[in-house]
Amino acid sequence: MSAVDAVGLEPLAANSHLKIDPVRAECIRTLFQQIRNSFAAAGVVTVYMCATQAPFHPWTEIAAWLAVQLATQVFRLWLVARYRRIPADDDGTRLERAAALNTVYMGLAGLVWGSTAFLFMDVAQPITVALTLCGLYGISGGSVPGNAYNPSGLYAFVAAIFGLVMIRFLLIGQYAYDVLGVASIGYSAILFGFCRVQSRELKEGFAIRFENRRLLAALAVEKAEAEAARGRAEKANLAKSQLLAAASHDLRQPLHALSLFSGSLQSIALDEEAKDVASRIQSNVAAMEKLFNGLLDISRLEAGVVQSHREPISCQDLFDRLAGYFDPVAEQQGLDLRFRETDLWIDADPALTEQICVNLVTNALRYTRAGGVLIAARRRGGRVSLEVTDTGIGIAPADQARIFEEFVQLGNPERDRGKGLGLGLSIAQRLAVILDSRIEIASTEGRGSRFSFALPHAEPGEPTRVVIQPDLMAGMKLLLVDDDAMVREGAGRLLRQWGVDAALAADLAEAEALLAAGTRYDVCIADYRLPGDLNGLQVIGKLKAWPNAPAAFCLVTGDMGAEVLAAADAAQVPIIHKPLHPARLRALLNHLASGARRAVA
Repeated sequence: MSAVDAVGLEPLAANSHLKIDPVRAECIRTLFQQIRNSFAAAGVVTVYMCATQAPFHPWTEIAAWLAVQLATQVFRLWLVARYRRIPADDDGTRLERAAALNTVYMGLAGLVWGSTAFLFMDVAQPITVALTLCGLYGISGGSVPGNAYNPSGLYAFVAAIFGLVMIRFLLIGQYAYDVLGVASIGYSAILFGFCRVQSRELKEGFAIRFENRRLLAALAVEKAEAEAARGRAEKANLAKSQLLAAASHDLRQPLHALSLFSGSLQSIALDEEAKDVASRIQSNVAAMEKLFNGLLDISRLEAGVVQSHREPISCQDLFDRLAGYFDPVAEQQGLDLRFRETDLWIDADPALTEQICVNLVTNALRYTRAGGVLIAARRRGGRVSLEVTDTGIGIAPADQARIFEEFVQLGNPERDRGKGLGLGLSIAQRLAVILDSRIEIASTEGRGSRFSFALPHAEPGEPTRVVIQPDLMAGMKLLLVDDDAMVREGAGRLLRQWGVDAALAADLAEAEALLAAGTRYDVCIADYRLPGDLNGLQVIGKLKAWPNAPAAFCLVTGDMGAEVLAAADAAQVPIIHKPLHPARLRALLNHLASGARRAVA
């Protein structure tokens, strides 16, 4: 509401109760607001009339006329005072009555001014006729602007003046005065015309003003609604993020424990039926992991913690890795997967570029039922376009923009998780933006699609050498800080099977008690959500201060909130998300052990 008041729109509310046209009401208000100027004009012409007639007429006649003139001005003052007592919430009835009384006043004033034709016009002294007409022409002409807000007042005023003037000239009975009378009537008609034109312009101006105010009010309301909607959207987005973070943690905790327990089943002798059950458990855990990892990728991108580290990349090496991933998938689906050989290189981040290609090829294979998929690199000026072309179902033009939105899947109304989650293309597009590129699409329904993104061309670099690291977990001393008893039990069982000496702590106090015993641990893994006032990052910070602090740290969490990702990135603590697949946990421990040994060395 303050925004509406700020642009001066309160008259709109004031006029909403009127029974008369708001423009008419505004004209009446303005008429009375500028009456002070009419007082001044009447005073000047009254002084002129008295002064010019004084040499030719007795002061008694002039004084009598002046007294009547002053009486009409007192009547006008009473009208103004009466108008000012009209309440602001008047429905217009009193305004119209005030305007009508003003018209009566103007008629009386016209009679007083017109009476000078009989009082001051002396045919024997033509100068008095000229002086009187000058005064009457001046007062009548000057009354047009002030009375254009209420033309009936002007009509009464001018008609009364020049009606009496015409009668006076006719009574003289001379041709010259008859002509002068007719000319005066013509002058009054001209004044009527001026008044009508000016009145029309004023009313149109008021109408435009009210329309502008109405538009400004509507704009202010729309702006307020837009701000309110934006506020609701921000609150909803915050609530969504908070719910997603909390729910993901609560869901990941038991899933994390389930993954660890199911991983330990591989080392236990089971019959065929039990192995089948364990396999099904692991398949469902993997499906849940896939969902959480997709959401995690989105959260990382929203948090802005995904950075690009560019270097020359061989497109052929990239294609070779993709072939290793997808050849078995294409063969199982009966599709022809081809990679066009190339010697082109690009300047890009290897991990991000590969992730984009993985998502695009996955999407192409998912929606291609017959034919195949072609992956190629083409030189386009100073850039190289990486293209994934399929003979799939194609995408309608109306849907081509939607497919890059989160959780949008075409042709999957039943939400079959085997067809993905609707996050792959959204993630790919966001990663492309980080690489200063954009995924383009060309598609025809029923014939297939081509997805492409362009990256800067690069000169060939040194070939990448892959070094196979040995399994470094044997004999590793590991400190695990997690408040969930089931997670500690599952992790301890699995780690012992791998030959890891694991110490388990529920909180900072138990972890510090283990360090106080003098043991030096190679690696410390801490959960983010812990009991008390400290989270996992804060616990890691305190454990780092110990003289025998572990050589390497890692944060494990089920939270996907942007603030958690940003905080871990700022603390330079590696972060891995629940649920941890046993293979990923094993790879993580080997990685941390390698770093810990380098730190000790």
